[in-house]
Amino acid sequence: MTQEIIAKYPSNIALVKYWGKHGNQLPCNASLSMTLTHAFTEVKLQCTPKNNAAIELAYFFEGKPKDSFKERIIKYASQQKEFATLLQQYAITIHSTNSFPHSTGIASSASAFAAIAAALLKATNTFTDTNFKNQASSLARLGSGSACRSFFGPFALWGNLENVENATNEFAIPINTVHENFSSMKDAILIVEDTPKKVSSSVGHALMNNHPYANARFLDANNNCKTMLSVLKNGDFETFIAITEREALTLHAMMMTSQDYYMLMKPETVFIIEQIFNFREETKLPVCFTLDAGPNIHLLYPASIEKNVNELIEQRLKNKLKSVLYDQAGLGGVVN
Repeated sequence: MTQEIIAKYPSNIALVKYWGKHGNQLPCNASLSMTLTHAFTEVKLQCTPKNNAAIELAYFFEGKPKDSFKERIIKYASQQKEFATLLQQYAITIHSTNSFPHSTGIASSASAFAAIAAALLKATNTFTDTNFKNQASSLARLGSGSACRSFFGPFALWGNLENVENATNEFAIPINTVHENFSSMKDAILIVEDTPKKVSSSVGHALMNNHPYANARFLDANNNCKTMLSVLKNGDFETFIAITEREALTLHAMMMTSQDYYMLMKPETVFIIEQIFNFREETKLPVCFTLDAGPNIHLLYPASIEKNVNELIEQRLKNKLKSVLYDQAGLGGVVN
């Protein structure tokens, strides 16, 4: 009899960035992210009993076979002891869909591996309800580092951090104490480029291994995580903005100062950033930007100023954009 499990998990956007890793998908610095709501991956996992020990796994994305990602999932799943019995006893079919277009500044690997890890773990029936999120977060991390943060919201912390209880490199933890200023954050994702980036994040992470500024960067990120934890508690928008924007620019500075340097920002990216600076100076409203490892901008703001931000986008930015995706802070995913 075929067992079917459905998992739906969102992506997340890092406010303090993870850039550089070691060992088995362990971060060189702590990171802190905002979990999204509308940008999610939904996975339907079907497990059918079989009579041989060979791995049988089929993967379909948006209804079509995608062999390159199938091979990545097979490699990932076969390396996790938690999934060994499942792979031996069942043929696995995965149907995956995204609520957002590919290459739009949303980490599809984060939402995909969160959903896949959660569905596979659920299928093993070897978890405890009280520890499921931590187990799934740890397993998701092994497929895509940032995926571990998609299990918690509205904010999540991943990585060892001095004097922060339960902080670990193994899985993400939720940020439970959040000031009302940050309880209803919005994210307008401004798409200036919708083609795949030329340098993958995996390559970018590897370039930190011999980066001349790596150690200073890792220390700075950990300090920024500590400060941001306090900011989320006390509601300090000014410091939230300062850390979030400097982190985004530092991420791209690391790319541009690597041994094999490269640039992912586009002219439109710079133009939009300058417009955000101008708007904030003119209005004194708490709006800021961040960037993932690409040219597209995440415009972050509280729900209370949504009308003002919509006017900013329509009047000053629209002619530089291919599209806008509107999202907001969320609480993580579900699996049934």
